Amino acid sequence: MKFILLLPTLFLSACTQTSDLTIDNIEHTNPFIKQGDSKLDISWWHSFNNDELSQFVSRGLKDNLSLKAQDLRLKNSAINANIAEADFYPSLNVNSSASSRFGDIENASFGLSSSWELDLWGGIASAENKVIWEYKAQEALYRARANLVAGNITNAWLSLVTEQQKKIVLASQFQRTQDALTIIHRRFSMGKNSVTNIWQQQNLLKSIEVQQEKNIAVLYINQQVLALWLGITTDNLTTIDLTVLPALPELPAMGIPMDMLKYRPDIEQAFAKIQAANEHLAVAITNQYPRLTLRANYSTSKTSVKDLLDDWSGNLIASLTLPIFDAGVKKSIVEQRKLSLRALVLDYQQVWLEAIAKVNQVLVNETQLSKVAKNLVSQLDLAQRTEKLTTIKYLNGKTNYLNLLKAQESILLLERQIIDANKKVMLNRVLLYRELSHGDFSIEIRSKDNKNIDIGKQS
Repeated sequence: MKFILLLPTLFLSACTQTSDLTIDNIEHTNPFIKQGDSKLDISWWHSFNNDELSQFVSRGLKDNLSLKAQDLRLKNSAINANIAEADFYPSLNVNSSASSRFGDIENASFGLSSSWELDLWGGIASAENKVIWEYKAQEALYRARANLVAGNITNAWLSLVTEQQKKIVLASQFQRTQDALTIIHRRFSMGKNSVTNIWQQQNLLKSIEVQQEKNIAVLYINQQVLALWLGITTDNLTTIDLTVLPALPELPAMGIPMDMLKYRPDIEQAFAKIQAANEHLAVAITNQYPRLTLRANYSTSKTSVKDLLDDWSGNLIASLTLPIFDAGVKKSIVEQRKLSLRALVLDYQQVWLEAIAKVNQVLVNETQLSKVAKNLVSQLDLAQRTEKLTTIKYLNGKTNYLNLLKAQESILLLERQIIDANKKVMLNRVLLYRELSHGDFSIEIRSKDNKNIDIGKQS
């Protein structure tokens, strides 16, 4: 009788000891430090408006080996959820045995047994919810990997185009320097300049040849990187020889960080970890309370096989397990999981702050890199004017060859620097898109016609 009166007390106490989850509101009312006007495409690489790039990224998202491996891990996590759900239902087993002596059956038995633990305090439900949140964390990892694959393919392609453009520029530089060397040779034969002018011009020509050799090596390396992320061999990589980088897309309108970044894979993963830890805590709490298990057996046993199914007997057993003393182990586990939960909440807040900081850093870098690129173009214009006037003076004998050589070297260097500067601007924009992307590119596959969607509203 006392035990019966104890059960309602235990039930009420269990209901009061829930795992309270509190996450301080992370409010970011200030927008990012820079805003644009264009919509952010879910499949952000389409912003570069190049069919070859779009085909490469689509192929990489389909064939990249590391992404395929992550997809298998995601499917494995989904199976864990099905396994956890099975604990809600009773188990059913078939048991049979027989013994014989010199070929004669002495004893035979056959039966069914079943057991079912009642989820009195929600522990089984919490265990299932924990596995579900772990699946969501794995899903966020998959989206982060997809975003990484798309970003690295785009970077490799942009680098490849840059080197192809540089290859054309270097060929032009070589030809111009070769033409200048012909003129210097002619002037030397006329006695108008020293042989050292020829040597210095030849040295400049050799320096361009060195740059061409480096360009060939970098081209091959970029092809290897692109093929790696596509999941193919370099021999199977076919690209169009583009000589100009695509135009820089307009800066997207980003608004408030809270609205834009809440679906980032790293933020969703951190949130899923919190929820999984909260359910893990709930399981530890319920383990402190009684557990009620129902067991049933239905069997028959005879000394003759032909009489085995004639007589059946069954029983139903209800067992109650109540923790009394465990030296404080279960209480310590609860406290341990509470501490882990609090740590994950702090990690979640830190991920938010880091995400906002990274986006702002990329925006600052874009401003600086764009200014550098424009400044180099202005420098090249001035260097070309200087070189043109210096050439006229040199041919008229009004200046020495060193001034002309210096003007030539300045132009050659600036032409290469402009290409590299434009590449840095493009790579920085790719980084911005990656920082803002939720990585769920399956949305674009399901609805190719609906491209311009507010990324902050996608889940």
